[in-house]
Amino acid sequence: MPEPESQTQPGAGAAEPGSSWLALGLLAGLGVLVGALALELAARLVYTRPWIDELGAAQALTTRADYRQNRLGLRDDDFASPKPAGLRRLLVLGDSFTFGLGVRDDAAPFPEQLERRLAPLARRAGHAGLEVHNGGIPGSLTGDWVALFDRAAPALEPDALLIVFFLRDGTRTGSIPDFFGEVHAEITLRNRASRLYQLSFLYRWIRDGRDRLEVASRYTQRFRDAYFGSESDTSEWRAAQANLRALRDRARARGIPAGLALFPVLVNLDGEYPFESIGALLADFARESRIPVLDLLEAFRGRRDAELWVSSTDQHPNAEGHRVAAEALAPFAAELLQLPAGAG
Repeated sequence: MPEPESQTQPGAGAAEPGSSWLALGLLAGLGVLVGALALELAARLVYTRPWIDELGAAQALTTRADYRQNRLGLRDDDFASPKPAGLRRLLVLGDSFTFGLGVRDDAAPFPEQLERRLAPLARRAGHAGLEVHNGGIPGSLTGDWVALFDRAAPALEPDALLIVFFLRDGTRTGSIPDFFGEVHAEITLRNRASRLYQLSFLYRWIRDGRDRLEVASRYTQRFRDAYFGSESDTSEWRAAQANLRALRDRARARGIPAGLALFPVLVNLDGEYPFESIGALLADFARESRIPVLDLLEAFRGRRDAELWVSSTDQHPNAEGHRVAAEALAPFAAELLQLPAGAG
């Protein structure tokens, strides 16, 4: 007997598979759209201005701060000349890290902290006292330090010279504000030309993250090229070597010792430090040039880098960074000054 024909008519029962997938796709798309709109709204509520602009503003504030200066133009108190009998003096040369850019006078950059640590040792050794003079020059390179030594040494009559070499000092990168100012202009022009950047605050937030990575990568690569690149790339490093040897010889001519301290770039200190090979190169140069050397990287290693910065957009060492540097430098400086053990 033939089977009865089904009574179910097309479209009267379960939906066609194709229409189900279409409905799910439309729902998913709607969800993504709603989510994106919510994120865009949130970004508009919290976003203030591009990260690169925040960076530029912070750098401008840092460089405009007021600092005390003596008659030599150094960030320090005035001093007696000729030098009083029995007084020991240490002259510290360097760039904005030594100067203490971004650190207030009452927070004390590391040369001042060194003085506090070493003065009791000098008195214990029978000296009348000890002064540490901050010869840091923001934005300077090693040639500027030679000129400052020639100008300041006759008046200060130092008993030892401490040269603090930040890894930027062998490059043509310029000061940290100068480098970021150059990159700021380039990134700003590119973002202004982007239609999507102008329309979407969410995209701005994403683009800012990519800009941060780009700036960090370019900064790192520029350092590496300056020490290991072409003859043109390494010209400043070769000049720095000559100037460091000139400072060594000038100190010897005055009958005083000179030492070299290496100040690391304060990034990735608790991870894979990207400038290890540069520090090793500098230390080898110092030993070959018979200049006592101390690499401050070990004093900073393992620390969270942002906790040592002046601000989230300025990697100059803050008060804590200067404290760490002073603590590590004290025994090294005491040896240069031939003070008894126990510094720090």
